[in-house]
Amino acid sequence: MRAYIKKLQSKEEIVRKQILVGSLVVSMAFVGVVWVYSLNDRFSNKELVDAGSETQQVKPFALFSNSVTNAYQNITASVGNFTLVKKEIEKEEAKQIDLIVVERPNTQ
Repeated sequence: MRAYIKKLQSKEEIVRKQILVGSLVVSMAFVGVVWVYSLNDRFSNKELVDAGSETQQVKPFALFSNSVTNAYQNITASVGNFTLVKKEIEKEEAKQIDLIVVERPNTQ
């Protein structure tokens, strides 16, 4: 392995960058294939049990839409909290009184 690394280090920089990009593309393609393959297993074997003891297949797009909806609600709740804090700060700033600097004459 060390000999291979030394061989790579002796090559020009552009060739090393091409090898880096090629290895990244291959490794990410492998990760993507494993991920897509695991999605099939994840969504095909689960069942949802209703209160009436009926079983239905869980639909992947329904799960996705529910997760997107929950994420959107969480983000809007967080942003809403920031706007409330901003309004409270503006109210506090409005209550503050500006001080006027008064100079005392020298009485010495």
